[in-house]
Amino acid sequence: MHSLFHDLGARVPLIQSPMAGAQDEDLAIAVAQAGAIGSIPCANLTPQDLQKSATRFQGATTGPLNVNFFCHPVTRRDPQREALWLNELNRYYDDLSLTPDYPTNAYPRALDSDMVDVVCAVKPAIASFHFGLPTAAFVNRIRATGTKIIATATTVQEALFLQDNGCDAVIAQGQEAGGHQGVFLQMDATNRLPTLDLVAQISAVLSIPTIAAGGISDQTGIKAALAAGASSVQMGTRFLKSTESKITPLHRSILEGSEQRETTITNVFTGRPARGFVNKLIRDIGPMNANVQAFPLAISALSPLKSATEGSEDFVSLWAGQNWQIGETKPARDIVHDLAPAFDPN
Repeated sequence: MHSLFHDLGARVPLIQSPMAGAQDEDLAIAVAQAGAIGSIPCANLTPQDLQKSATRFQGATTGPLNVNFFCHPVTRRDPQREALWLNELNRYYDDLSLTPDYPTNAYPRALDSDMVDVVCAVKPAIASFHFGLPTAAFVNRIRATGTKIIATATTVQEALFLQDNGCDAVIAQGQEAGGHQGVFLQMDATNRLPTLDLVAQISAVLSIPTIAAGGISDQTGIKAALAAGASSVQMGTRFLKSTESKITPLHRSILEGSEQRETTITNVFTGRPARGFVNKLIRDIGPMNANVQAFPLAISALSPLKSATEGSEDFVSLWAGQNWQIGETKPARDIVHDLAPAFDPN
C-alpha cells in the first residue's frame, strides 16, 4: 500500500466513489468501518448538510473520510441556449400536456467559501474534486488543516495540471467510469482512453500516487489496475449495489436484473458528459446533443418531465459504469471484505 493511504488510516487502499444523489453518509460509514475510505458527495449539500453528515460519520467511525465537490464554473442563464434546449424537449411537454417550464435549480452547487469553512472545521482525511480544482486560495486553506487534496484527471495533461497545482494524488478516470466524467481541460469525453491505458500513462509521468477509476468491480480489475501503475482504486458502480446506497427502486432493479443493457456517455441529463444506461431520451435526441443547456442548468427543464412520468426511466439519469453487471447486492462492509485480498502483495 502506498504510504499516503496508510497514513490516512485506511487498511484497504480503496476509495468508495462519491455519488451525488445515490448515497448519503450511511454508505461512507459502512465503507470506512470496513477499513476503506468512505466518501460523502457534497454537490447537492448545503454547508449545514455537510456539517451534519460529517459529524454523524465521525461519531460512527474513526476511519478516513473523503468529502467531494464539483468545481464547475457558475453558469449564467442564456436565453438562446435555453430556447434551443426547450425546443428539443417540447415534443415531450406536448405529449404529456405540460406547459414548457424552466425552473431555476441551484444544484449541483460548486464549492464556495461557506463550504470551505465547514471543510476546514471538519478536517476530513481527503477533500476530492471533480471538473478540475477550486481556487488556489480554497485549496491552500483546506491543505493547511492537514487534509489531503485529490482530484480527477481524464488525460495526462489534466493529471500534470493537478500535480502542478497542489494535489497529493490524482484519480485517473477511464472512459468506462459511470456517472460524470471529470473532464475539465478538454470537454470532449467521447474519445477517451480506457482505464488501464490511462493509468499506465499517468502513473509514468507523475511523482504522486495514481488512483485508478472506471470499470473496476472485482479483484481481477483491482489487480490489473495495480499492475498498470495505480497505488489504489476508486469504485462507484459496485457500491451502487450495496444495501446502503439510496438509488431508486427503478435504478436498483436494472442493476440487479439480468437484462443486457447498454451504457453510454451522454450530456442530455445535466449538460456535462456522464455514463449511464441508454433510455428513451438518449435514443430520441442522441447521447451527445449540442443544444443541451450548460451544466447544471440543463437539469431544470427535465424536472417537469420526470415528475410527470414518475416510475418511468424515460427522462431520468441512471448512472452506471460499463461493468455494472459484476457483483451482487450486499452490505458495503461485505463488498470491501470481498475486494480487500486483491491488494495483498502476497
